[in-house]
Amino acid sequence: MKERIKKIIQRVSIKPKYIRAAVVALIAAAIAATAYWEYMRMPHAVEMALRMQLVEAAEQYLGCMESDGSHVQIIDLYNSHLPRPRGYKVTETDSWCAVFVSAAAIETGMTEILPPECSCEQQIYLFQALGRWEERDTYIPQTGDVIYYDWSVEKSFGDCTGWADHVGIVVDTFCPFIKVIEGNYSDSVKYRYLLCNDLEIRGYGLPDFNGHIR
Repeated sequence: MKERIKKIIQRVSIKPKYIRAAVVALIAAAIAATAYWEYMRMPHAVEMALRMQLVEAAEQYLGCMESDGSHVQIIDLYNSHLPRPRGYKVTETDSWCAVFVSAAAIETGMTEILPPECSCEQQIYLFQALGRWEERDTYIPQTGDVIYYDWSVEKSFGDCTGWADHVGIVVDTFCPFIKVIEGNYSDSVKYRYLLCNDLEIRGYGLPDFNGHIR
């Protein structure tokens, strides 16, 4: 079999310079295709402005914490939005990470694309109902995406499909790192930095900013 392959190669007798040219052309085509794909998935100006608007609404609460009661303004904003999700009025002692994300949506008038909820799991269900839930390990998040975590996941490779314990808003992605703003992070509003495809990432809710524009 090896001799037959050698004979075929000899008959074809492609010159090395043509092989190199073909390889270079293939590499160039791959680079061009990748660049085009990244360009097409990049948010355009109006969409990016909306994404930043959501992030900036969240960032105004940086430093708010339970210890001095400054987090209460976030809870009050959430409770002011009627009808309240599932009719529940959040108290000052409740977990408020999802409340924080919802408050940013309420303040920016984006509740139709980022449904308010005080429960991470319930908010995931709402994103799923909108067809805007993403949990592929290969997904690279964008500014304004909503990120969910499962702290109890075993430290092993594979899809994280457990119960969502915490949530935040993606500020930016600097591959391989993600910058996130979160409420109720050590009882305060602060940034978190983590790796893309961290094992504790449950998935992402993807507000339809383009739909909000229309």
